[in-house]
Amino acid sequence: MSDHLKEYFESQEENEDSASDAKVALLIVVVAVMGAVFWVSGQ
Repeated sequence: MSDHLKEYFESQEENEDSASDAKVALLIVVVAVMGAVFWVSGQ
């Protein structure tokens, strides 16, 4: 984990939670984009 995140979060656990949330958000965005491309290509 990057050291620069330590200034934003009190504990290592919060750092890991934030990284996990970011991965989930990225996954949701990727799935949404793929769904949109598939939907548009089917028009």
